[in-house]
Amino acid sequence: MAIQQPPAAPTVPTQSAPPSTPPRSGCFGRGCGFGCGGCLLSLVVAVLLVVGGTYWFFVVQASAAIDAPATLIVINQPVTVNDNPAIPGQAVNAGNTVKTGASGHASIQFPDGSFVRMAPSTSVTLTAIQLQKSGNLQTASVLENVGRTFESVEHLATGASFKVASHSVTASVRGTKFETLVRSDYSSRIWVFEGVVTVSGKTTVQLHAGDEIDSDPDGNLSTPRANQFDNTDPFPLASACGQAVAGSNTAGTIKTLTGDALTNGQGDEADYYSPGGTLTVALCYPGSLMRLSVVTPSGGQLARQQAAPIKITIADAAPGLYRALVVALSVPAGGEAWAVTFATNASCSPGNVDTGSAVRQTLSSAQVADYLSKAGISGVSVQVQGTSPTSARIVAYSDKLGQPVQLTIDVYAATPNLGAVITQVTVRGVNVTTQVIAKLYSLGGNSIASIPTDFIVDRVYSCVQSSGDDMMVIEGHR
Repeated sequence: MAIQQPPAAPTVPTQSAPPSTPPRSGCFGRGCGFGCGGCLLSLVVAVLLVVGGTYWFFVVQASAAIDAPATLIVINQPVTVNDNPAIPGQAVNAGNTVKTGASGHASIQFPDGSFVRMAPSTSVTLTAIQLQKSGNLQTASVLENVGRTFESVEHLATGASFKVASHSVTASVRGTKFETLVRSDYSSRIWVFEGVVTVSGKTTVQLHAGDEIDSDPDGNLSTPRANQFDNTDPFPLASACGQAVAGSNTAGTIKTLTGDALTNGQGDEADYYSPGGTLTVALCYPGSLMRLSVVTPSGGQLARQQAAPIKITIADAAPGLYRALVVALSVPAGGEAWAVTFATNASCSPGNVDTGSAVRQTLSSAQVADYLSKAGISGVSVQVQGTSPTSARIVAYSDKLGQPVQLTIDVYAATPNLGAVITQVTVRGVNVTTQVIAKLYSLGGNSIASIPTDFIVDRVYSCVQSSGDDMMVIEGHR
């Protein structure tokens, strides 16, 4: 039978996340087996069947890279997007400008786990974001208009790029942590914490971990020198604290929070919902003396004061809310910034946790097969593939309607919701991703980009069990 000639390719909208909604009972307000994982699987199967049943529409080759949204994490208000009040978890697309007020803190989260964290009084415009068909980041670029940012970039594949530009210089990386300051006169400074950063102004300089460089408003670069930091800058502390808890802990459980400068006698708090396992809490600050107290879910308290970093470890810590209380005891005039990092050694093994506050849901490839079997779904296979401390990749295949269809989705924390981005769809081996996204959008399917749950999603990661089976982990709180 002859295949009908397709209509002209439609204008493709970006996969966007709708505004966050109040938590409801189960995903999308209804119960789904295996919690959020079950709801996600239902969506994956639905997409496979829609695509397989409408092959006539998808016969135009799609581009290799797919436009995708980033997600806005609101840490403290005020934060705006395009001068409108920001909604936690909303999509940030190319062309959008995010601003933090004098007390605002936010983060632009990319689907691969890379992020740009924004200090108060900062303005950043997202200029491009594309994902490879594998789900890895292909292109990401931001324009820092003014302010201070901390960039954490996951290792990029060959040919991919991540760039932060100011008015006169551009920093290009392929997997690193660094900080950028853009002043109101358009001069700037870049610090490198990990990896290598290529800085291009009127000349090009390669910076390594421990280096910093200045640029004047015209793009003239200074000579690189060793990093020097202001006591009120929290971002080098965030990098140091992340390193302090690395090692025996599970990378996907790591969470770092930063705070504004504290003067003598002032205090602040950082919270963490632990999934269980031995818990490590680290406090980093420039010097002098601060105190760290950790309050357990049962109300117990452990406190320590000493030179930074301060570390408190709680063996076999119960799941639940842990509160880190930070107090400045003896700091210089003007105060000092601080950072707290939490991590646990939670094992990569199936098992859900719901204490009424902390939530942990797991979904392995074996569990998926069991779910599909019990649901009576045949001709469909869905697997978690690969491991990542910041996301999970789901690959699905179906020939149920006579069309071999393969679908790849990146799943990540679009706090407060669960984020999902379609990165590749093939029908009979033909890449039709762009057309599928457009079709789903016209059917109202854009909601796959932000899946409401009955709890706040804090972290998503994937790991490999001792059996060799890959598993997705979703952690959060109520």
